[in-house]
Amino acid sequence: MPSRLRKFLSGYSGTSLATGLQVILLPWIAVSVVDLPALQLGWVQASVLLPNLLFLLFGGALADRRDAAAVAALASLGLLACHGGLLLYFSYRIPDLPLLMFYGVSLGVCTAFLQPARDNLVQRSARRDGGRTTESGVQRTVTWMMMAQYGGQALGMLLASRFDHWGLRSLLLIQMAALAMAAGFFYSLRQPGIHHARERKLPLALIREGLAEAWRRPALRELVALMAFNGFVHIGVFLVVLPLLAEQYGRGAGYYATLQLGFVGGTVAATAVMLHRGQGDRPGRGILMCLLYSAALLIAISFGPTPFGLILLCVCWGAVAAASAALGRAVVQLLAPDEYRSRLISIYQLALFGSAALGALAAGAISEYAAPLATLLWAGIASLVSFALLAFSGPLRHLALGERDR
Repeated sequence: MPSRLRKFLSGYSGTSLATGLQVILLPWIAVSVVDLPALQLGWVQASVLLPNLLFLLFGGALADRRDAAAVAALASLGLLACHGGLLLYFSYRIPDLPLLMFYGVSLGVCTAFLQPARDNLVQRSARRDGGRTTESGVQRTVTWMMMAQYGGQALGMLLASRFDHWGLRSLLLIQMAALAMAAGFFYSLRQPGIHHARERKLPLALIREGLAEAWRRPALRELVALMAFNGFVHIGVFLVVLPLLAEQYGRGAGYYATLQLGFVGGTVAATAVMLHRGQGDRPGRGILMCLLYSAALLIAISFGPTPFGLILLCVCWGAVAAASAALGRAVVQLLAPDEYRSRLISIYQLALFGSAALGALAAGAISEYAAPLATLLWAGIASLVSFALLAFSGPLRHLALGERDR
């Protein structure tokens, strides 16, 4: 494995470990420490995602205009500062709703600049010794990236499962150490002067160019629309309903962490299979089938499985989510021209995570006035309807990727 790929994967793993801890800590602090109701939990979860609506496109424009490695390193240090601030506050008093929302917004702003810059480094890491990339090489690097992401998240969630024994302070210190390590690896990937000379443009002009480029590509346009649906329905439901179900089962933070670990375990297994077998040359069809499988899983969970059954279904849900994410991100990497790559990545991520913020609010509202299981049932029905509509459309379903040098 080339040195630059090892550095990239190490940095990606560090940020993912911190994310895995955050995924458990933030909602569990809100539910068990601050004792927030479902609707306010939805607001806390949405506070991490809402900044994507404002800053993701600016993050993509910045990563296209500057060295993406330097932007990723600075964003990692920003996340470190956010966790350090919560650690300092918690040393004096228990957080409340406004503090948790401020903390979530701060995390969201830094993440909005980290994501497009970090994913932009895929092409740099996949490059052969001759400076070329191939479609199969990019797909394989994306799969390795997903393995680093899910493996890091799994480790972070495993550490978070010790919340009741280690306490919040120790886990926040681990987050900060992982982000410091990630910043160092990303910074080592800097390549000054790699960008082509171009006239200086305002960020809004760069964003408009990226949006126009995405609109000109039918398969990418349909993929972005599908990711917006997935974010609103699937991620939004996952963020809000899963901790509520864990609380209803009354098994503590360890059980919620186990559910998350089951989900991530499924993602790791699916990613390992894709590393062995490849992603295939019809990624659009695979993405649509993942939508169908997600619908079936949501409906199955809505029937109220046993605690162990819910863990198994979370494993399957994770496998489907990993396959969909890997295929979608590989399509964006392959369809995006070099000069627009970070902006198209940011548009893709904005559709996914921006809509997830709205989905979290909707899931919190529905779960406040109805049972969380009813929220899952409606999400599954909506997914079935979306699959039926997209199954007969053209661009994404017929997208074929052949072997070609870039």
